[in-house]
Amino acid sequence: MAKTLIPDIEFEKFNKLKETQGTRFRLTPRNSVTILIFAGLIPAGLTYFAYATEGKFHWNRLYRKGPLNQVNYVPRDKDL
Repeated sequence: MAKTLIPDIEFEKFNKLKETQGTRFRLTPRNSVTILIFAGLIPAGLTYFAYATEGKFHWNRLYRKGPLNQVNYVPRDKDL
């Protein structure tokens, strides 16, 4: 017969801390700077970079040597 698993004390302590993390979090100036960087500056910088370089690089020309379909594409009516 297989024995039951022995609970790891450190793993149980980690799970307890993870479950109660929301009640122990305090918004301090140090946390505010970290939140501002990760939730504000990095997404804003990536968005600015994406809009600034829009249309400058043609990745489909780099990876695609020919057309996807050899047949001419005819769009369907939207009223189907």
